Amino acid sequence: MLIKVCRPSKLIYGVKKFVKGELGAVYIESPAFDLEGTLTDSTCITPIIFVLSAGADPIAYLTALAVNKGMKEKFKAISLGQGQGVIAQRIIQEGQAAGNWVCLQNCHLSASWMPELERI
Repeated sequence: MLIKVCRPSKLIYGVKKFVKGELGAVYIESPAFDLEGTLTDSTCITPIIFVLSAGADPIAYLTALAVNKGMKEKFKAISLGQGQGVIAQRIIQEGQAAGNWVCLQNCHLSASWMPELERI
């Protein structure tokens, strides 16, 4: 509370420092993300969904994983937005038929198309 009263801008830093000192760094550090392990847990009907913080972009990791798994040519990505729903639907249907990996980015920009995605 003293940190909050004296320097509100330092509250988060102070809490992290306190937790790290009292309980250990394991309680303030995010674990490394295991994309390959996540892939093992997914299926063609159980997709991987990333909920990202601002500025995060997993596309480089997905591309590298596709290369490692021999799926480079079968990896398709599209950034959703106005008018992209029809194209995304075509890519998904092609992916279903050919066994492609499909990455839909920026789904929040195409909220009106999400019911259609759910139907697909």
